[in-house]
Amino acid sequence: MKMLESLIEAVAPRAALKRALARKAIDLLDVRAGYDAAGRGRRGMRGRGTTQNAESRRSLVFMRNNARELQRNNPYAASALQAVVSGTVGSGIKPVASHPTSKKKKKLADELMSEWANSVACDFDGRLNLFGLQALSMQTESLSGEALVVRRFVNDPTMRIPLKLQLLEGDFLDHTKDTPLTNGDTVTQGIQVRDGVRQFYFLHDCHPGESGVHGLTSKPVSADQVAHIYDMVRPGQMRGVPRGVSAFTRLKLLDDYQDARLELQKMASCIAGFIFNEDNDSAKGDVLPSRLEPGMLARLNGDERIAFNTPPNSSDHASFVVPEQRIIATAWGITYEALTGDYSDVNFASGKMGRIQMFSNVHRWRFNMLIPQFCKNIERWFLEAAKVRGYDLSGVTFDWTPPKKEILDPAAEIPAIIKEIRAGLNSFQGACRERGIDPELLLKQIKEDIDLFDQYGLVLDIDPRRTTSSGQMQSVGNAAEGVDLSTNDKGIPGEDDEEFKKAA
Repeated sequence: MKMLESLIEAVAPRAALKRALARKAIDLLDVRAGYDAAGRGRRGMRGRGTTQNAESRRSLVFMRNNARELQRNNPYAASALQAVVSGTVGSGIKPVASHPTSKKKKKLADELMSEWANSVACDFDGRLNLFGLQALSMQTESLSGEALVVRRFVNDPTMRIPLKLQLLEGDFLDHTKDTPLTNGDTVTQGIQVRDGVRQFYFLHDCHPGESGVHGLTSKPVSADQVAHIYDMVRPGQMRGVPRGVSAFTRLKLLDDYQDARLELQKMASCIAGFIFNEDNDSAKGDVLPSRLEPGMLARLNGDERIAFNTPPNSSDHASFVVPEQRIIATAWGITYEALTGDYSDVNFASGKMGRIQMFSNVHRWRFNMLIPQFCKNIERWFLEAAKVRGYDLSGVTFDWTPPKKEILDPAAEIPAIIKEIRAGLNSFQGACRERGIDPELLLKQIKEDIDLFDQYGLVLDIDPRRTTSSGQMQSVGNAAEGVDLSTNDKGIPGEDDEEFKKAA
């Protein structure tokens, strides 16, 4: 039937349209009795049994263009996009090297990665460092549904790691390449697949939306040279869709509604006065203006009158707008407060609950999409580029530490974290990484602080070796066995005691 319909559509479009209308009329009569959700009548739905790829094939370009239009002109869409990117990436997801046995390899890998990642030399366009590329990738994925990163090896002797990353929008992927091949492979919306494994991406040389571009062609790029970042919502999905797409109509209508209210308020603020000339002398009247301005005075002839319509009163603005804003925030996976910046009706408990829900989504985007699809591909390319330069980093892997998670109530949350670690429900390193802290760097800094305290003979109440949590001096048994902590004439405990210095 599909082949027949396609043939009729190609040969006789008008006849195909009549057949489609007739089929729709038949569907409308087919109202199922078992489930309301299965209804196809006037109040039913229009769901189809198509794959996600079939839906994207006909809709992706339009959704992507509409998403960008909303981001340019709709403040809610722009705010939602910023909230998603800031929550997921923040200041950057930092790589920390690890090796099962070799500290030397670990140290070298950290040194090379830090030098490469913090330099704009890693960006093919030379504008962003690695963490800026992470943020832009997440923004591109959320706005356009997907982002592409292409590996570029460069012959630059000044770079210890000869690797650059080229970030592309999904438009570069040629969606017109969509057909089976003679060798058994299939090409779905620009992605060539063999036995379920991606082989090539058909990429344009320039953006199809660039002005003056005509006759675009695409070339296959090996799949191991491309990182394709998108959020999968259905198995077998080949292309991504913009985030929050289910609320696009509401975003547009709400923006139109609020724009109309602004115009109404502008009209209401235009207080104008009119002077009537009763002798009907047209020469004494002003030309009737076509628009009103605040403070305007106009002289009218005796036979001229102005009549205004009475617009409907919509004083209860918030009761309509706020629920719509909450729906839009839910569609984006963020909180109402993050979308609007309105914290007037939130208390600490409700704010924290909303934040927990939002960060559940953030963790999913971060650990199920951005790290495996972006960061791990970058890690693989980085290690291969280091090998090209002759660095032996075999066995090295990178842990990707998310940005620092701000604590809302330190007085309540920090003691809970300490109890969690002491009870064995979490490790010190795990607690640090959950909050965006590199535990090894933290311990190194703590040791440097302690060494400085000892060097200058200082005893501060932040030093647990010398003082309790309340600032009192530790007992001899707790601080260092056999060490005299009595103060000398300078008021420094054990400053002249060599045994104390050794213990310290």
